[in-house]
Amino acid sequence: MLRRTYSRFIFETIGDSRIFHHQRFINDLQTDCPTCKSCVEAREPYSQHWKNDHGAGTSHQIKIGPDERLLLERIETERIEAFMLCDGSVSGRTNDFLLEAGMEAVPQLLRFLSFGAAKLDVSIGFYVNVKKERMYYESSAMIVEHHLDIVESVDMLFSMLLEKISNYVMLQQRVPLEACVIRRMKVTVKRHCNPISVQWRSTAKLPLQYRVKSSDICTADNRAHMDTALFENICRSPKDILHIGLLPDALQVNLYCFRVCASSKELYAVPYLLRNDDVDNTPTFIIHTDIAGNFQGLQEICNVRKFLRADRQDRVFECRKCKSRFGDRVQFALHKKIDCGRGFMVWHFEEDAIELHHNCLPLPKGYFKHDWFGLGTKETVR
Repeated sequence: MLRRTYSRFIFETIGDSRIFHHQRFINDLQTDCPTCKSCVEAREPYSQHWKNDHGAGTSHQIKIGPDERLLLERIETERIEAFMLCDGSVSGRTNDFLLEAGMEAVPQLLRFLSFGAAKLDVSIGFYVNVKKERMYYESSAMIVEHHLDIVESVDMLFSMLLEKISNYVMLQQRVPLEACVIRRMKVTVKRHCNPISVQWRSTAKLPLQYRVKSSDICTADNRAHMDTALFENICRSPKDILHIGLLPDALQVNLYCFRVCASSKELYAVPYLLRNDDVDNTPTFIIHTDIAGNFQGLQEICNVRKFLRADRQDRVFECRKCKSRFGDRVQFALHKKIDCGRGFMVWHFEEDAIELHHNCLPLPKGYFKHDWFGLGTKETVR
């Protein structure tokens, strides 16, 4: 049976306090999240729940300082697109290496590379040793269009690669996946750095979890009226949105923001500012921020009920091409993005083959927890 999960948030007012609870449902069994809970005075705006939230909600964000910006500029200028992860910072067996790489090392690298990028073009390769044979398996490329899609995209690529490896070694060497030794991997990332301007009406993509619901949740219409000139003038400075006190009371808008659960890593949207209960006639926007938490703009949400509602009608989705089955829309959408794993490739190495890389850029251990090396060419790397 496929496990179906979804989340919801509730606000409970007790006396002069408003308490936020994040609840998770696994196959309709309810549990209260141990980390996503906050309490503020009932008269405070909803943004106060997330103002100093260094646990839930910000666990996906990174800090970018001057040194990190210079490193990104060098990676971009020198066109470094391949990054090698070796086992120097991971002790233990293959399972430990894969677990730490999939949950920490690769997502951290992609978050860093997503800063200032409109989207990433990502493929992952594993170096595999089995029965004295050396092979390299590489996935097809996946486009990651939002930094909040990184974790699930990495999960899909890892799962598909391991499935391909398992099937191959069982067919060719007659051994299970557990007989393989995997202690090295390569991540290829092409950064698409189209100029992104901060504007109050953002054209940024929503996270995939919200894109797969329906396109009509973000289609502007004429039901709501607002002083757009006033709003545009106010939002010229990002601090005016990220600090509610700077918005005039006359501006009747409802704002929402995204949070990531520190425990389950689930994504959900919560209110940031609610000025009117008439959701059908009040302009409603989701706040877009980049991976560092910087304001990028607002996107209008016209069907806010559908936008916020967990899709309890999700069913088991079956791929028509390969008959794989999925319990939620996001995983099914990611599976289709890589065309069911078609395009995955395998190379065989000679037993005494040596792979040399003359131009390596070690990524700083002061920022990266794991041993990453950027691989360049003689023509581009200084």
